[in-house]
Amino acid sequence: MKTQLLLAASLFVSVTASAQSNAYYSKDNKLESNLCVVSANEGFSAARKMAAKHGIYLSRYSKSILCNGQDIRDIAKQQTAAQPAASKVEVFAKDSHQETQLCITALKQGLQPVRKQIGNLNTLKCNGQNVTDFVKRYQSAAI
Repeated sequence: MKTQLLLAASLFVSVTASAQSNAYYSKDNKLESNLCVVSANEGFSAARKMAAKHGIYLSRYSKSILCNGQDIRDIAKQQTAAQPAASKVEVFAKDSHQETQLCITALKQGLQPVRKQIGNLNTLKCNGQNVTDFVKRYQSAAI
């Protein structure tokens, strides 16, 4: 059950506050690409945590992953300096599929109503993430 949700300002565009800010997105679904996006949008610490879940060690002191030819640490530093203190994330459904609606329900009402409908939460993916991780990440987003 894969779902297509569009997450403005977090997955496709990092920050739109300044005209000079770069847009970071992943053209593929490779782990390394996703680490680059997370580093650019959420910082190096968030990328390290994500990498550790997949058994990858990202060093704070030496090159480990290049993102479009730049070190992942430099990408995070550039975006951290360019981003305002808090960026607003808006989540909306891209389509009306049942899985998409379940992801929105999980954000609005929590996991319990979704669990009642489908039973095993591990079968539902929201933007390529487990629904539980998705809710943790975007539960405070504007819907």
